[in-house]
Amino acid sequence: MTDPIDSQDERDEYIPDPEKEKQAKAVHWLISIIRLLGVVLVMLGLAIALDKLPPVPAPVGYVLLIIGLAQMWVLPVWIIRKYIRARVAEEEIAKAAEGADAP
Repeated sequence: MTDPIDSQDERDEYIPDPEKEKQAKAVHWLISIIRLLGVVLVMLGLAIALDKLPPVPAPVGYVLLIIGLAQMWVLPVWIIRKYIRARVAEEEIAKAAEGADAP
């Protein structure tokens, strides 16, 4: 078992960056809205595919169903990965800039 860290200097403390927190909150809301719209597309696609909306052919319902499922499952994961990749690249650039500034 490791020894507990007694001094405050040795402990890494999380200091939130307001700008990054704001960006993360915006991404969270974007993903929530995209998933909600995906659910709406799935419900609309099911209604069309089951002939609950008569003037629209069933294949259109199946297409909307597939688009809605992709919007609920694939698109949010892709957006989150792009966001994380951008944050990691930003941190690497900041570390490289700190290293270049130090004599």
